[in-house]
Amino acid sequence: MKTLMGLFGLTLLVGTFSGSVFAADPGVGGQLYTKNCSTCHGDDGKGTMPGIPDFTRGEGLFFSNEVLVETIRNGKSVMPAYKGILTDDEIRDVVAYLRMYR
Repeated sequence: MKTLMGLFGLTLLVGTFSGSVFAADPGVGGQLYTKNCSTCHGDDGKGTMPGIPDFTRGEGLFFSNEVLVETIRNGKSVMPAYKGILTDDEIRDVVAYLRMYR
């Protein structure tokens, strides 16, 4: 019975904290950025058209991760929504890439 309760407790503990165990992956985010974002935001993050944030100067990155995830998910202005194209985990990977490399 102790073993069963211990196993249950461990399962509950892992389930509770599993979100923090699997952090966003900037390597995957870079691949997703190149495929989905670089056409407008540029390979270097400088933006390819007027009005596009220049990530190399921090523009667009002054917001919280939650705001960036929402913006990518739902789109903004001329930026299309990526809901249904990228999962929330993939969007977080892109944000991690932007935070790490821009």
